[in-house]
Amino acid sequence: MTKYLFGDLVRNCKEKVDRDNNPYEYFVAGDHMESERPKLTMRGRFDEADVGPAFIRIFKPGQVLYGSRRTYLKKVSVADFEGVTSNVTFVLETKDESILPQRLLPFLLLSDRFTSYSIGKSKGSTNPYVLFSDLADFEIDLPEPKTVAEIADIMCAAERLKEDYRSLIATCDDVVKSQFGCRGCAA
Repeated sequence: MTKYLFGDLVRNCKEKVDRDNNPYEYFVAGDHMESERPKLTMRGRFDEADVGPAFIRIFKPGQVLYGSRRTYLKKVSVADFEGVTSNVTFVLETKDESILPQRLLPFLLLSDRFTSYSIGKSKGSTNPYVLFSDLADFEIDLPEPKTVAEIADIMCAAERLKEDYRSLIATCDDVVKSQFGCRGCAA
């Protein structure tokens, strides 16, 4: 095992959009990010919503969005599209794919140990927040790169299986509702 600091492995991307000349169609707000679900399934459209001035941070497919407010909610998402998010959502990517694969990053951020650390570093009481600099000192022990890559593959396969089950359950719910109506069915 080799010990690393989070800030040595991960960068907080701060590319900003020109709000007067915004070429992006989509935005992601905190409400679009589901707790403990890395797959981003919701998004907003700029042409359908009045988006406040805090929405300035550009993200690209594969980058990890991390909600820095109320981190106990575990809002960590990976988009498969490009867009804009608010200045309180970190846009994260790994610095060296061979040490920490990008596909493993969301699982690290969702870990109980990382969440406890971020909560402990949070400031404020009503709407606690954490700064990236607060997270930079989080210590990570990683095995050799080959083992890390294998762990990443396992975690991704498990997450795909969870998504398949979610889809199956939603389909079953739809079938039941269509056959028997919504009366008496669990919502």
